[in-house]
Amino acid sequence: MELKITSNFSFKKLSSNIEQIIKDTTSNYAKKTEKGSKSKIDRGLPKLNDVTVKIRKQRGQPERPALKATGSLYNSIKQVGENLEMLEYGLLHNKGFTTGKNSMIPNKDVKPRPFISATIKDKKEIQKEFIKQINKALKK
Repeated sequence: MELKITSNFSFKKLSSNIEQIIKDTTSNYAKKTEKGSKSKIDRGLPKLNDVTVKIRKQRGQPERPALKATGSLYNSIKQVGENLEMLEYGLLHNKGFTTGKNSMIPNKDVKPRPFISATIKDKKEIQKEFIKQINKALKK
């Protein structure tokens, strides 16, 4: 009896394609995170503190939505290649921070307003596409 073993996959082929697959996936994730972050701001984040509302009114800015008073942060959220870029204070608001001693409202803890994220649907889509690309690259 003769036994012949064959395979229908190639780790070598996957190896030669993996960098591009990862690059495409991270670019897609950044793009979907741009969309998801802006959508989350548009849908509304937790209510602003009364002091912040008062400051916005004095400046002639809208009370809602949070993180969109001038539009500078919102408009700065962009996918650039494999990265998501935005004004630095966007990350501060996402994580929470304490205002500086020279701030209009000094030494005040600002609660996090997590908004940087792709939607659950988009995350699943990205994962599905990643697996599809891996499987395609494995096939001989």
